[in-house]
Amino acid sequence: MPSPNRRNFIKSGAVVAGSLYLAPFSIGQSGVSVNSKLNIAMIGSGGIAKSCFRECAAENLVAIAEVDDVAGAEGLQTFPGAKRYKDFRKMLDAHDHELDLVIVNTPDHTHFPATFAAMERGIAVHTQKPLTHNIWQARTLQKAYHKFGVQTVMGNQGHNMQGMKYIREWYEAGLVGEVREVHAWTGRTTTNNSNAKIKLPAEEVPATLDWDLWLGPAEFRPYNSALCPKQWRWHWEYGSGGLGDIGCHTLDIPTYALGLGYPTSVKVDKSLNFRHEFDDKKVKDDAATYVYEFPVRPGKPPVTVYWYEGGHFPHLPDSLKDPTKPDMVSKGGCMLVGENNTLFSPGMRPTSPRLVTGWDDIRRGGLPPKILTRAVGDPVEEIIAALKGEVEKCGSNFDYAVPLTETVLLGTIALRSGKTVEYNPETMDFKDRSLNKYIKEPVRKGWEYGEGLL
Repeated sequence: MPSPNRRNFIKSGAVVAGSLYLAPFSIGQSGVSVNSKLNIAMIGSGGIAKSCFRECAAENLVAIAEVDDVAGAEGLQTFPGAKRYKDFRKMLDAHDHELDLVIVNTPDHTHFPATFAAMERGIAVHTQKPLTHNIWQARTLQKAYHKFGVQTVMGNQGHNMQGMKYIREWYEAGLVGEVREVHAWTGRTTTNNSNAKIKLPAEEVPATLDWDLWLGPAEFRPYNSALCPKQWRWHWEYGSGGLGDIGCHTLDIPTYALGLGYPTSVKVDKSLNFRHEFDDKKVKDDAATYVYEFPVRPGKPPVTVYWYEGGHFPHLPDSLKDPTKPDMVSKGGCMLVGENNTLFSPGMRPTSPRLVTGWDDIRRGGLPPKILTRAVGDPVEEIIAALKGEVEKCGSNFDYAVPLTETVLLGTIALRSGKTVEYNPETMDFKDRSLNKYIKEPVRKGWEYGEGLL
């Protein structure tokens, strides 16, 4: 832990602004005046990183760690004044005394070491979804959240959208009624099982890439362009397929709205596929349907959540079967099927939710009042606001993000193993002990972060 610095106390500007909420975190949380600029570092400056550029430009982007000159070129060019590093560990060693926030934009398999390394130095973190690559990593980050007392957020942007609040307000107001079924889907396909059967030949590593650092904690293997920079998500060693890619967005809807916790079981049933008649797209070979069973909650019934991908779809209400708008449902969506009505949210995030039956009449009659506090912008804006004392904590902080991430990862374990997964979140193991190998994969020497924290 660094010596006392700008993160270790609340400066006078935040105290003077008497209306601000002063959260109970002491480091990596409220160390600057509301009128001051934060010092930020990015780990990974390509791809999804561009979603953070606007917010970083309004603060001080101090340093960037990027292993790929080509993939990360956009960020490196956008912030030419940022100190450049390849190894994020060296960057944190050099700047940990001045950093307020680290934004992690790496492939999934390096989310954990980058995030933990920042947290143990007392630095707040924004980490892209899914939060981690395995269950042990997720639970360790939740433990670290409490141990190090820093502000945290996972970058599942839909959690901050107004539509997310609407869905929960409408559900709690009784417009939908009790929900026992949820159907969520994406057009993307998890091809990881198929890719695992393919042996990729070794290729020459581009001079612009540090392949060893890109691999990070993963077992060493020869470079192949099918893995990096863009296709890593479809290989289990680095990503979690379509469910890992989109699940933390779309499954966030029932998790938040219904207050779901951990599922009692997850299985894959490829026979569950209700095609809507105007969709002429071919079902992909790796298409699948996942079935999650969530237990009874206080005063609420059990819920079955179905996740469809690769061309599998749920049975759709007639009002959603519009042959003139096939993309309205084909790219993704979520339906909460209630005893009074069905709530439909098109797309991967809750941008425009609505009720399926009588929607125009319901709107004319007046929707329930807005009773939930709205988020302060997107997740990057939100954690910046939290660090300046404007809000207590982020909505998708690690106490919320970890169970959601574990739920997504449990689905990938069902697909990888071909078994029904029965998981005990209290003991963090499986009824079928053969599945415990998926809790935590081995890491290479020098990447052993968080050992002993659980």
